Amino acid sequence: MRKFFISIFLFLSFIAVLSSQNFNQYFTNKACRIDFHLCGDAKTTKAYIEKIKEEPYWGGRQHNLSQDLNLGEYRFQVKDSATNNLIYIDAFSSLFYEWQSTNEALKLNKSFEQSIQFPFPHAAVQISIEKRIDYRNWETLLQFSFSPNDKLICRNIPENLVVKELINSKSASKAVDIAVIADGYTATEQSKFFRDAEKLANSLFSHEPFVKYKSRINVYGIAAISENSGISKPHENDWRNTAVGSHFYTFYETRYLTSPHVFRIRDFAAAVPYDAIYVLANTSTYGGGGIYNFYALASADSDRAQNEVVVHEFGHSFAGLGDEYFKDKPDVLDDMYNTKTEPWEPNITSLVSFEDKWKADLPIGTKIPTQVNDSTKKQKIGVFEGAGYMTKGMYRSAYNCRMRTNDAKAFCSVCEKAVERMILFLTEKQ
Repeated sequence: MRKFFISIFLFLSFIAVLSSQNFNQYFTNKACRIDFHLCGDAKTTKAYIEKIKEEPYWGGRQHNLSQDLNLGEYRFQVKDSATNNLIYIDAFSSLFYEWQSTNEALKLNKSFEQSIQFPFPHAAVQISIEKRIDYRNWETLLQFSFSPNDKLICRNIPENLVVKELINSKSASKAVDIAVIADGYTATEQSKFFRDAEKLANSLFSHEPFVKYKSRINVYGIAAISENSGISKPHENDWRNTAVGSHFYTFYETRYLTSPHVFRIRDFAAAVPYDAIYVLANTSTYGGGGIYNFYALASADSDRAQNEVVVHEFGHSFAGLGDEYFKDKPDVLDDMYNTKTEPWEPNITSLVSFEDKWKADLPIGTKIPTQVNDSTKKQKIGVFEGAGYMTKGMYRSAYNCRMRTNDAKAFCSVCEKAVERMILFLTEKQ
C-alpha cells in the first residue's frame, strides 16, 4: 500500500512538473497578435482575419494555459497542429457585440476591429475563434492554421515611445501587467500624462482587492503622442486628431467614451509586456468605458472619473464584471441580455444557472429575490432585482456596489471576489 501512495505521489509530481514545462515546450517569450474584423448586423456575426503579428513581449500568464473562467462573449483556442493538443485558451468581448443590441444594427451592416493575443508558438498551430451561444455553449466563427515561420507574419518593432515604469513589483511572468496609454496628450504634455497615470494607479490601489495584491501588479505609462490636445466630442462637432482616436458619444450616448481603433491601441501597448490596457483620455469631461479582456478608458481630469469611474471601468475590462445599474426609461443597451439564459458576468444573474454564481455564498435564510428595505440595503450580499440595464428579470449581488453607482465606496463582496479570482488566475497555478 505504501508503494502505491509513493507511486501516486511521484505521478502527481511528474504531472505538476510537466504542466510547468508546457509553456516553454510550446511557446516563446514573445507575443502573437491576430488582427481581424467582426462584421454583421443585429442577427449576423462573421469574422475575417486581417494580419498576424509577432510582438516583442509576452506579459500574460505562463500557467493555466488550457483553462478559462467562462467569461466573455467570445473565446479563442490555440491547438498544436502536430498533436491537436489544446495549448492555450482565452476569452474576450467586443464593442461589436454591444453595437448589435442597438437600433442601428437592425438597419445596416458594420465592421469592427478586433484583436487577440497569446504567446508566440514554436511550431505550427490551429486557431479557432468562437462566439458564445449561451452560458455553456459556443459556435465557431473562424478557423485557420499558420506556421511561425511564415514570411508574411509582421515582425515590425513598436514605435520609439517614452515609457515609464510607474509600479514595478514582480517580473512580468509573475504579475498582472497594466499598460496605461496616453490619448489626447501632445508632445509637450508628457509630464502631465505621467502624473495623471500615477493618479490612475493610486485610484486602483485605493480599492480592494488591488490593495491586497499590490505586490503582484505592475503598471506602465506609455506616452503616445497626439497631434491635438483633448478628446473628440462628436455631439459637439468637436473632433481631435489623437493617438488612439478616443471619443465620447459612442452609440449616441454622451458619456460613453471608447475608441474603435483596436489595432492602433495594440500597437502602442506592444511597447511593454501587458495583461490589461487602460487608455487615459486627456479631458475633464466625465465619462468612460470598458470592454472585457481588452481595454478600459477614463477621463484624466474629471475628479469623478479618476476617483470613481477608473475602478468601475477596470472592473469591466479586467474581471468581466457587468453593469448593475438600470433605468426606468429606455436605454441604448436595453436588449443586451436574454433572461432565458444565464449571463456570463459573475456579478449578475437571471437565476437560470444561479448555482454557478453566488448562491452558495448567501447567508442561510436569504430570500430570492431579496426585497429592498432598510435592513436588506445594509446586507453585504443578496439577490436584488434590477441589473444589466434591466429593471426586471436580471438580478445583482448587492443593493449597492461600485458596479452600480458612483456613491458606493467599494466593490461588493461578489465583485471583489471576481477581481481576486482573476488576479490569482493570472499569477498562480490553479
